[in-house]
Amino acid sequence: MPQETLILGLNPAWQRLFFLDKFTPGEVHRISKVEEYASGKGINCGRVLQLLGGNPLLMHFLGSEHGSRIFDELSACGVNQAPVWIKEATRICTTIVCGGDATELIEPSPILAENENQDFIQTLNEYWNSTQRVALCGSFPQGFNIDLLNSVDFAGKRVFVDAVENVGAWLEKGVELLKVNLREYCKLLSNLGIPQVTSSPQFWKMTATAVLERLPIKNLVVTDEESPVRAFRLVEKKFQGVQLQPPTITVQNDIGAGDSFFAGWLYADGEGFGFEESLVKATSVAVARCEVERPWNLRLERVAELEKELATQVEKIE
Repeated sequence: MPQETLILGLNPAWQRLFFLDKFTPGEVHRISKVEEYASGKGINCGRVLQLLGGNPLLMHFLGSEHGSRIFDELSACGVNQAPVWIKEATRICTTIVCGGDATELIEPSPILAENENQDFIQTLNEYWNSTQRVALCGSFPQGFNIDLLNSVDFAGKRVFVDAVENVGAWLEKGVELLKVNLREYCKLLSNLGIPQVTSSPQFWKMTATAVLERLPIKNLVVTDEESPVRAFRLVEKKFQGVQLQPPTITVQNDIGAGDSFFAGWLYADGEGFGFEESLVKATSVAVARCEVERPWNLRLERVAELEKELATQVEKIE
C-alpha cells in the first residue's frame, strides 16, 4: 500500500454547482442542471490522490448538516477521515458554470471555539507520529489557533504546502513543495520584500532564486491558469527552473484544477518521480480535471495520454 499522506484540509465546503447556458448579472436565469457534493481544497486533493492510487487521510473541521453530508459522502467513496466536529455549520460554496467559466460565491468560514481548537490538536497528535507525509491545503477557518499547529514537532516529516496565508512558520521549517498560483506568488514576494520587476526577462529566475535562498523550500511551483506552469529548485545552490505549457482543451469546469495539480505532485513524489517528471504528472492531472465536471471524475487513461504528450515539452528557464 502507498505511504499514507495526512492532508490538512481544514476549511471544507459543501459545493452547489449551477450550470447555465448563459449568465447575465441582474437577469433571471433558469438553471439547466444542479449538482451538490463535498468540496474544498483538501477534499479535492484527497479524492484525486486516492483515484491516482495514493493513500490519503483527510483531517478537517465539520459542522451541522452539511458537515455530516460531507463525512458520509467521503466515507462512501472510501476516503479515510479524521474529522473534528464543531458547533457552527460547514460553509457552502455556490459556483455558476457557464461556457467553461466559473463564478464562485463562497460563504464565510465557521468560527471555531477554543475547545474546538483543543479538539483539533488532540486529534492531530493521534495521527502525527504515525505519518511521515503531511500536506496542508488552503485556508484556515476563522478563530483557528495557528500557534497550536506551529508548535508540533516537524522532525522527520516531509511537508507539502498549497497555501500562502499564515504558513510562514511552516516554510521556515522547510517543505518539500510550495505550490502557489501567480497571485499568491506575488503576495509571497511582497511579504519577503523581494522586488517584482515583471517587465524583466529575468523576473522568474531572480525572484524564485531569492525565495529559495531565503526559505528552505525544496521545490517551488507557480501555476497561472492557461499560462505555463513553472517549477524551481536549487541544486547545490545552483538555480534550476523549468516550465510547461498546458495544452489547449475544452474546459468543462476548472474549479479545483490547482488542487488536482497538488494531488498529482503528491502522487508523483510518493512514486519517486524526478523533478521534471513530477511537473509533467501534476500538469497532466490538472488538465484532465478541467475536461470533466468534477475533479475526481478525471480519467486515468486521459492523464496517461497527456503525460506522453507533455513529456517532451518541458522547457528550461535560463
